[in-house]
Amino acid sequence: MIFNKLEYGNTLFLICPTDHMEGVLRHTCRNEAFFYTALGANFRWDIDIQQSLVNIIENQKITQVIFITKNTNLFYREVLEPEVEPFFNVNRTLLQLDKTLPKYFLNQSHPILRIMLLASRHLQKQQKYLLETSILGKAFKEHRVVTQSFVYYTDNEVFYPPGIIEKKVLLYGKLSPN
Repeated sequence: MIFNKLEYGNTLFLICPTDHMEGVLRHTCRNEAFFYTALGANFRWDIDIQQSLVNIIENQKITQVIFITKNTNLFYREVLEPEVEPFFNVNRTLLQLDKTLPKYFLNQSHPILRIMLLASRHLQKQQKYLLETSILGKAFKEHRVVTQSFVYYTDNEVFYPPGIIEKKVLLYGKLSPN
């Protein structure tokens, strides 16, 4: 699913502050948008954070939580493009995820495709980890909060879900607007 407008309920976006996505996401939402940020979209879920987010979900009537990152995110570029001078220290998680990419893909692919795939896999891992947390995971089930993740491709201003990225990038070797 590629979305242009979110159709229902208030949304909590989990984003990297360096992506500067707030304006685009507010415009994308039909209802209210809320934001929780972490550098590189690498979230930690300690008990206090989980409880605070549960309070926001309940008080603001959040119906969906969406992980979003841009294909131009500095953290992913740092991992995959060695000629880019590091702006931030890259988290070990991203380096480990890069090792999950197929060798043929690493040798032949365009850096943007590698970034899209790395970003997608990273967001999926973050989403899975969130759903397994003791407090938030339980609250999401109780309140029927939907979770999703998307990588925003800046060239054509489209949000791609992980399934589409895996299919288009790994199978076809390109990411097209269609």
